Amino acid sequence: MEFTAEQMARFKELVYDRSHLSFPRSREQQLRQFLAQRAKAGAYRSGDEYFQVLSSDDAEFAHLITLITTRETYFFRMPGQFEALRNLVLPAIAEREGKNSLHSLSRGERSRMKLRAWSAGCATGQEAYSLSMQVLDSLRYPRAWDIQVLGTDINATALATARIGHYDTTRLGQLPPRFRERYFQVRAPDEIAVSDEVKAITEFQVMNFRDLPSQASFLSAFDVIFCRNVMIYFDLAAQQGLITALTACLKPGGYLFTGEGEVLHLYDHELEVVEKDSCSFYRRPER
Repeated sequence: MEFTAEQMARFKELVYDRSHLSFPRSREQQLRQFLAQRAKAGAYRSGDEYFQVLSSDDAEFAHLITLITTRETYFFRMPGQFEALRNLVLPAIAEREGKNSLHSLSRGERSRMKLRAWSAGCATGQEAYSLSMQVLDSLRYPRAWDIQVLGTDINATALATARIGHYDTTRLGQLPPRFRERYFQVRAPDEIAVSDEVKAITEFQVMNFRDLPSQASFLSAFDVIFCRNVMIYFDLAAQQGLITALTACLKPGGYLFTGEGEVLHLYDHELEVVEKDSCSFYRRPER
């Protein structure tokens, strides 16, 4: 099915309004292909007919979003960031939580050390599970902690795969060999499953970044946020809004990791740049 320039403008506006996903001219052909695929699947007779369905049927819009946002990922992508997490970020969190726990004990109160991490835009879950494994491996006594790692994505189909936690061995990426032995179970020669220990601290939920500013429970909630290679799908205004919202979701002293090409010097924010070896990331000031 062919779409006129006017029809494409309407489709792009609809997708942007409902998801903040942007399709500049360089990516417009990609959107055309997705639209044509869904229009053919529904046997719609014209672009206008499909637009009416897409704008009124949440299920059909979800199908289109699944096509748009399906992307390949793997475990421990950008390993330098996980090294920084292990060597700098988690020790700093452990020191802070240890002091808080001691203060509570001195007042006769029981307090469990707490850690909250968020993989924002987690696709099929490898990044969220990588965070969980790194946390379990790095903390000295993980059972003494209240640990929750959240993975969110707009793609509900991808999250269904994440919740199952079964992966082809070709998707292991930069997974350290000892992690494969400790945190996975072999299901078949070419398939492994995430262990129950990792799943126990990892949860997944559908989230549209457009709605993030209204998520009151996320405000100042996270010690660590990974939001990598997500902003590239947004225009400048939506990128600024996302950075502002993510900053508000960090605890004072919390850390934000972005993609390699997603440096934040073009935007207004309060975050401090942190450099560890050849890795750069961001920290929300405690003041």
